[in-house]
Amino acid sequence: MAFFEMGRQQLDLARLHDECENNYRRLLKVPLNAMMLGASAQLSSRRTPNAGLHIKVTEVTKYTSTLTITADRAGPDWIPQIEIKARVYRDAKMLEVIEWCTDRTIPWALSEQKPKQARDEKWQWNIFLSELLIYGLQHGAAITEV
Repeated sequence: MAFFEMGRQQLDLARLHDECENNYRRLLKVPLNAMMLGASAQLSSRRTPNAGLHIKVTEVTKYTSTLTITADRAGPDWIPQIEIKARVYRDAKMLEVIEWCTDRTIPWALSEQKPKQARDEKWQWNIFLSELLIYGLQHGAAITEV
């Protein structure tokens, strides 16, 4: 599909749900008890043990948990640290990004238009989370803290 045709395409909710389900399955590979408030895990590179992906459970309810996922800076100091808030839906077996770098909360409706927000921004953030989890699982050694 050409770039100029992307604006005309409809957002596919089924594809977004598939990605959230895949992210949930990736999260299951991390040794983290998502039902325990304050539980955390770190996926650190073997070469740089202090850097990596940090996952912490910040809220637990009957059917959901909220995670704060931070990735350490890998580049220059002027690049901000990545901080993502994601919600685990245990009954639906999904992991969805709900906030990106404390910038703003993602609108619940995909079609909601806000200034300076792409129609597929929610999709992009969930794809980025999947890439972050894949990278952490492939290149990191897991350390679990309770």
